[in-house]
Amino acid sequence: MKKWTTQQRYAPYGSYSAETLAGLIRAQRNSRWHLSFHIQPRSGLLNDPNGFTYYNHQWHVFYQNFPYGPVHGLKSWRHVTSPDLVHWQEDQLTLEPRAPYSTQGVYSGSALPVNDQLFLMYTGNVRTTNGGRISTQLGAWLNQDEQLTASDLPLITQPSGYTPHFRDPQILHVGKTYYALLGAQRADHQGQILLYQADAVNGPWSLVGPLDLGHADLGYMIECPNLAFVDGHVVLIFCPQGLDRQRIPYANIYPNMVIVADAVDWQNARLVNPGPVTNLDEGFDCYATQVVNGPDHQAYAISWLGLPDTTYPSDREGWQGCLSLVKALHVVNGQLRQTPVTIPAATSHFEPLRDTLKGREVLTFDLNQVPTGKIALGNGHEELALTFDGQALTIDRRIAGEPVDSDYGNTRKLDLLPGSHQLALWLDRSSFELFIDDGQRVASGRIFPHFDTPWRVTTALDTPVQVTGQRLPKLN
Repeated sequence: MKKWTTQQRYAPYGSYSAETLAGLIRAQRNSRWHLSFHIQPRSGLLNDPNGFTYYNHQWHVFYQNFPYGPVHGLKSWRHVTSPDLVHWQEDQLTLEPRAPYSTQGVYSGSALPVNDQLFLMYTGNVRTTNGGRISTQLGAWLNQDEQLTASDLPLITQPSGYTPHFRDPQILHVGKTYYALLGAQRADHQGQILLYQADAVNGPWSLVGPLDLGHADLGYMIECPNLAFVDGHVVLIFCPQGLDRQRIPYANIYPNMVIVADAVDWQNARLVNPGPVTNLDEGFDCYATQVVNGPDHQAYAISWLGLPDTTYPSDREGWQGCLSLVKALHVVNGQLRQTPVTIPAATSHFEPLRDTLKGREVLTFDLNQVPTGKIALGNGHEELALTFDGQALTIDRRIAGEPVDSDYGNTRKLDLLPGSHQLALWLDRSSFELFIDDGQRVASGRIFPHFDTPWRVTTALDTPVQVTGQRLPKLN
């Protein structure tokens, strides 16, 4: 597989031929791991979802993209829209690097409807000659004709006492004030979330201070802070890199965490009565989650089903990454629940679930107790397995096709309370998302089966299990 130099990663898009891009687009479209109902890159690498919002009578998501290979290179934003959070359509709209503030990439950010336009706030990345970086928060306007106009001047520059690891703004409008949350790293290499405020989206922006989360020592850098209002609570989702695993256990290279609080004290930059820091997703591949409150105030989330500093089998085909299903968020008894936004049965054709799987199914397993034994999706020599020992569920992807980067293991163990449980498994060719008990817990991951022989569902449990399912339509 090609080894990319820094110069190659950050070469201008104009240095690539149209034939090179066309070949990469074909490779992704023809891949045996091409997904049926998830957002995926047209070509190259997809990572963070950006600008997730509702504007001009449709839902919008941008995704970070390096179009010319499966590596983190010169990033831009590509644009997809949906009428229902299920059927997504990609168009030609892109937010691309431009001098002088985003010469080496358009990094993560968010979007907010303002009057009849959509305002984008994002991080511009510039690489210095000595290998350092300059991070600047920038703005752009999208009108109803999908004409994009980038602002010429920075909105927020690096504050004193912090390193250039200062990025991923989420812009919010609360009352008459605009707020921005930014991931940051202090000069002493402690991760923080910074809170800014302004009377208008184009500034001037002033620093309120670091947001007090009620928890100290949250790693060396916090990425992708996102806040939503959920059922009378505040839900803060963030990615604390370097978090101490002894304090808050997690299995992946970097975690995606959540705190449920009663409110935000905006004036004093603190969460009010914050709960514990917990894993948003207990699977293998989930990061950089974005949240938004829709026009009816319902909160939704979408994640990158991937991780930084991780390789995947599709890299050999020149592409990497996909986004998760969109999940509706609720808070029940102080805990976050995530449930997938489903395809309306009245508007889509579902095929009955037959003997073999095509890799685009939703399967439901109703258990009257925590069993002992195994549920397997596979063909005898490759399988995605759910094993039970009477107290816990272990998700095992070790032989689910081509191996995934295994430095952090290919099994995940989830303790289960005694009693009945329902598991809903969404399978989409090279991804799975497991929802336990109406989204009280979620575990997601990528798998890369060979598909040389059909997969089937087999059960070998010491207690009866009811299995139901549907085959989902191809949406991509």
